[in-house]
Amino acid sequence: MAKYGNGTNYAKQLDPSSANIVDPGLLGGKVRVFQDYCTLGASSLNSTDYIVVGSKLPTGAQVVDVVLTAGAPLATASALLVVGDEGDADRYITSTLLTANAVTVGPKVAGGMYYTVTGTTDNYIRVAGAATNAVLSGATVKISVMYVVE
Repeated sequence: MAKYGNGTNYAKQLDPSSANIVDPGLLGGKVRVFQDYCTLGASSLNSTDYIVVGSKLPTGAQVVDVVLTAGAPLATASALLVVGDEGDADRYITSTLLTANAVTVGPKVAGGMYYTVTGTTDNYIRVAGAATNAVLSGATVKISVMYVVE
């Protein structure tokens, strides 16, 4: 197998100059994570309802991974959920069917992968229902968000 070419950032590292400095968040950045969970007490989480999770993402952070899972009582039911922020309700995970012990990994949206937080309406990650009666009462939803920031 022959070498086809170089990735853009790899090529910049081979020949560094002031004109082609690589953002430290894209190459050699530190991955940080926050994890959170919530147990829904209401009878449903509708498409207009959401839960804010984790902590405030720093301006300039880039989200690289979102993991979403749920536990009982979803063993006999399923839920349609989205993960986004105040600026875009499904920036990271579009409508996904979540069942008991299933794991959804995102971002499942091209615009969410390596999205750079601007600090306006996108500092807080939120989980929302994607449809009426999206989640049954008592369901525990867990989320992990990994991001880089320098």
